[in-house]
Amino acid sequence: MIYQFDKAAPIHLLQITDCHIHNEPHRLLSGVNTYHSLTQVIDGVLTSNNQHADLALITGDLTHEGDERAYRLLQEQLNRLPMPFFWLPGNHDHLAPMANTASSERQQAKQLLLQNWQILLLDTHVEDEVGGAVSQSELTWLATALREHPDKHAAIFMHHPLLPVGCAWLDPQRIANAEQVLTLFDNTPQLRVVCNGHVHQENDIQRLRYRLLSTPSTCIQFKRNSADYAEDDFPPGYRRFVLHADGNFETEVVRVGELVRDANAPRGYDEFN
Repeated sequence: MIYQFDKAAPIHLLQITDCHIHNEPHRLLSGVNTYHSLTQVIDGVLTSNNQHADLALITGDLTHEGDERAYRLLQEQLNRLPMPFFWLPGNHDHLAPMANTASSERQQAKQLLLQNWQILLLDTHVEDEVGGAVSQSELTWLATALREHPDKHAAIFMHHPLLPVGCAWLDPQRIANAEQVLTLFDNTPQLRVVCNGHVHQENDIQRLRYRLLSTPSTCIQFKRNSADYAEDDFPPGYRRFVLHADGNFETEVVRVGELVRDANAPRGYDEFN
């Protein structure tokens, strides 16, 4: 589905990612109540100038177990946003319950056409796999969308990263056919930015004429440059963009409040209760 958005630049855009909502709002992930931390992030948006953003993108690992109850809890919070929002799946997500609980068909649009920009939501989810890949059909769709709009600056959002981020335990989970995707990107002169989630940390890498960014989670954060699984105590966060008509953009990560963790709960990515 294509979403047409005729507002002139600058366009104000939010990226919210890796919410890991459980199917009960009291449940914890590594001692953190993910429903509460997402609520905290949405509250932060609504009490700042970012409440006036034009669009929001929710970039995967929307829920932790991937069942309908969790997606409905997620929708309770996302529906508080005053701007249109769009989502894509991560490795924790399941496509059928996502589709069943979407509040509108628009929410599942993958191609957003603005006056000066094209925003593409790339599916890197592989069923029952932690790592990501871009299927041949998805790659064909992506190449076609970029080829058909050479006059629009391109921003691409996905869940999994294309490049290593320096975490030995996490880097094998990046997109399996990354070189194939990067070849397309390197030969797309209008591409300005590629942004992912999954790594629960902030990164910014310049490659040729475009930047590759990653964005912190709305719940727990992974420690940068760690050989084994490790967490940081940074607060929940999201990313904001301002997209200008000439292809330039500004972006920053916004941290919200403090990380609230139950000191008596088990720690670890697979530890939840």
